[in-house]
Amino acid sequence: GSCTVLLDGRTVRSCLVLAVEVDGHDVTTVEGIEHDGLTALQETLVELSSFQCGFCAPGIVLAAHELLDHEPHPTRRQVQEAISGNLCRCTGYEPIIDAVLAAAGQGDAS
Repeated sequence: GSCTVLLDGRTVRSCLVLAVEVDGHDVTTVEGIEHDGLTALQETLVELSSFQCGFCAPGIVLAAHELLDHEPHPTRRQVQEAISGNLCRCTGYEPIIDAVLAAAGQGDAS
């Protein structure tokens, strides 16, 4: 999942999409979701120290971003499913899931 980008607002693996397939489409990387600094989701992930090495961060951030765009108040299961295509060997996923739920206003962000 580290190669994840948004293609017309939906997550795709950039390594599996040919350049000619994105002609005329909107491609957004993890850097592109920021407008005036980090998003609320990114801020929460940082505040809660959700990542250790950062390898999985771009893919998880974009997957969670897509989820929250379509489901502003997801369940824990929906978050698990949304980030399931991303391999994280450091955290065991729980701090990441907790942060996504906190960013959605469903958890304690402290």
